[in-house]
Amino acid sequence: MNEHHHRRGGLVWPVILIGAGIVFLLNNLGMLSWSIWDTLFRLWPVLLIAVGLDILIGRRSAWGSLIVATLLLAALAAAIWLGVPQWGRVASGPLTTESISEPLNGATSADVEIGFGAGGLNLQALDETAGLIEGQVMLSPGEHLDRQYNKSGDVAHYELKSRGLTTVWPGQAWDEQKVWNLGLNRDVPIRLTIGAGVGRSNFDLSGLSVTSLDLTGGVGQVTLTLPQRGRLDAKIQGGIGEVIVIVPRGVAARIRTEGGLGGVTVNGSFSQSGNTYTSPGFSSAENRADLKVEGGIGHVIVREGE
Repeated sequence: MNEHHHRRGGLVWPVILIGAGIVFLLNNLGMLSWSIWDTLFRLWPVLLIAVGLDILIGRRSAWGSLIVATLLLAALAAAIWLGVPQWGRVASGPLTTESISEPLNGATSADVEIGFGAGGLNLQALDETAGLIEGQVMLSPGEHLDRQYNKSGDVAHYELKSRGLTTVWPGQAWDEQKVWNLGLNRDVPIRLTIGAGVGRSNFDLSGLSVTSLDLTGGVGQVTLTLPQRGRLDAKIQGGIGEVIVIVPRGVAARIRTEGGLGGVTVNGSFSQSGNTYTSPGFSSAENRADLKVEGGIGHVIVREGE
């Protein structure tokens, strides 16, 4: 006689998918900040424990699976409750301010890399074109800057990165008063690499001569306005939150998308072929942007400027 064994499916993965869907829905309705994903991301050890218990106990017993799923739901609910900014604790300690100023030293092009911590990051073109980068940054207690500059031939290489204690802990929102305001030279061709960090970032590259862009979205919201002149090759990776990419008027664009968990939305007068969206006259346009967009755990929106 043949024995047939039926293996019971667990409840942990369905609970994770349903919970993630609810959080995404609340994000899109504006009822929950995208910063909540930073808190939830820190729960990955809890998810491993829950999956292990589900395999060990839950799949042998319906009651066991229900208990594991209930405990996981309680952990997720507690994380959301503690992670909502208006209910969380406020970061303590005085902020310090440092000035940023780096000359070109005769360079005719530049590689610039910015690694942000937490707070707000604003990047735009300088009014005057004497230096490579200028601005002011605010630092949390325990946070410091790593600045490196060297010049190879006519190319300047500059790195500005946050180091130290910049993590946003569960129950604590990023400090809205902590802001980095930076300006780059508007005339020198720049290859730009940005790690958005945690918070709300606004990158207005419309007045810059950026030829290459590698942007990694962090936790929160990123608004990126592309350059109005020249040719740009860009790779944009969505993080945990929302990335909004604005294509200025007069700039042709080709957008190749690879959806993540949250997906990619392209709005505007683009012709679509599979996962590629192309502006009319892209191949012969003097000012154009070639974008590769990868969605993360969140949403990437590409739209035309008004």
